[in-house]
Amino acid sequence: MPNKKNLETVSFLKDKINECAGLIFFDYRGASVLQLTNLRKELAKGGCVLKICKNSLVNIALKDLGRDVKDDFFINPTAVAFAGTDVPLAAKVISDASKKNDKIKIKGGYLGVDSLDAATVKVVASIPPREVLLSHLVTALESPISSFVYSTGSIISSLVYTLEAVKEKKSA
Repeated sequence: MPNKKNLETVSFLKDKINECAGLIFFDYRGASVLQLTNLRKELAKGGCVLKICKNSLVNIALKDLGRDVKDDFFINPTAVAFAGTDVPLAAKVISDASKKNDKIKIKGGYLGVDSLDAATVKVVASIPPREVLLSHLVTALESPISSFVYSTGSIISSLVYTLEAVKEKKSA
C-alpha cells in the first residue's frame, strides 16, 4: 500500500508533467549542493523547475500519463527539469552545466510526449532562443513583401516616366 506522501508526490509530478512543454533527465551524482542551487536558479530564470525525486515515483507518474518510459533514464539518481514553455532553453542550461561539470550527465527527456535520448537533447540545446527564431520568421515573411513593394514601385515609376515623356512629346 503506497503511503500518502508518495501518492501526493506522484500527483504533483503528473500535474507538473502535464503543465510543461518538456522534461530533461540528468544524473547529478557528485555535483555539489552549490552547483545544483546555481543550476536551479539558472533554470528558474527561463521558467523551468528542477526537482529531485525518487526514480520510481517519476516512473509511475510517466506511466500513469501513458508515456513511453525508457528504463535507462532511471538507472542512477536522476534530477528532472520541467521546462515551462522553452524546452531548448532548459536543454541549453543543463548542457552548459554538463560541459562545466563532468558530474552532470544528460540522460534524455521528453519534448511534449516524444521521448528524446541524450544526443537529441543536446541537439535541442543548440536550437536558437525563441526571440531569434521569431526574428528569422519575421524576416522571412517580410522579404517577399518588400520585394513586391519595390517591384511594383519600379513599374509605377516607369509608367509615370513614360506618360510624362508622351505628354512632353504631344505638347512639343
